Amino acid sequence: MNIKKFSLIAAFAFVGVWGMQSCQHEQMGDPNAAICFERDILPIINSKCAMSGCHDAGTAAEGYDLSNYKKIVSDGIVKGKPNSSELYEVVADNEMPPKGYTKLSDAEKQMLYDWIADGAKNGINCAVKCDSAVSGFTAVIQPMMTKYCVGCHAYPNASAQVELSGYIGVKNAINQGLLKSLDHSGNYPMPKGGAKLSDCEINQVRNWIQRGAPND
Repeated sequence: MNIKKFSLIAAFAFVGVWGMQSCQHEQMGDPNAAICFERDILPIINSKCAMSGCHDAGTAAEGYDLSNYKKIVSDGIVKGKPNSSELYEVVADNEMPPKGYTKLSDAEKQMLYDWIADGAKNGINCAVKCDSAVSGFTAVIQPMMTKYCVGCHAYPNASAQVELSGYIGVKNAINQGLLKSLDHSGNYPMPKGGAKLSDCEINQVRNWIQRGAPND
């Protein structure tokens, strides 16, 4: 075998081994897991950390871009060690989001902690936890707004004058195109910078509106 051919084969072998190691380095999460990155963690970070002017791709305040999995785990996450992960520490101590913005709830902090403790895996195509027939405001709609929207849409930082942290604001948003924003049929698809809500979640909002948007 000539030297040039041997070198080429060796190079391909190295790339193949390196590629396998790179793939193994990123732990893929179980889409049926109790906590799944794409379904449970990313919406919280999109709403309360990666909003415009903060840690989105365009701004990357203080050098932190938290707009996708790769950026999130490389900027302040130590897999398996929540208390050594800067991202968890700043939200646990309420340093972030900054003053005036909606803080993470205790349940969201715990979810972030548990996700990191389990290896901060990149769960995608997550199993949907949703029943479109259930659409109570207290049990479904407000928690949905809190998860996906209030990071930007809560006073005193209500983007585009849309306030979604309580019943009155959410009900008023119906006439401001709430449903069209959520199903991406309007001029302002939401969540901004995030994936569209599942069809089931959108149908829950639609069903609530069709029931007269009660405060139930």
